[in-house]
Amino acid sequence: MTTGFIASVPVRWSDIDVYQHINHATMVTILEEARVPFLREPFGADITTIGLLIAQVQVSYKGQLRLADSPLQVTIWVKRLRAVDFTLGYEVRSVNAAADSKPAVIAETQLAAVHIGEQRLVRLSPQHREYLQRWLR
Repeated sequence: MTTGFIASVPVRWSDIDVYQHINHATMVTILEEARVPFLREPFGADITTIGLLIAQVQVSYKGQLRLADSPLQVTIWVKRLRAVDFTLGYEVRSVNAAADSKPAVIAETQLAAVHIGEQRLVRLSPQHREYLQRWLR
């Protein structure tokens, strides 16, 4: 298993599709639900001034996840850190998966910092960068 921030995300009955798998759109929401506590520390105080926009999302499915796999273990780390944006990597596993198992889902999101009032991209602050660098790999 990889090192990183670990979030536990419960699976709801409504997250399951007709084939009894977690729906793709729901997986993107699960990533968001894991990302919120990860980013709360560095960005929570600035929430009315600085926002984060999703620039890109990639999701690759390596295995099945079902309701019985709840809660999901989502591991997050920083893959790339630039002046106004950063990319997060994710691995998603069942709570029942062995610690050294391969993830069922591998994903990444690119997020860009934006000044909410002015609707323009802004540089990440030194505090934001310091926090994100702690999770860089």
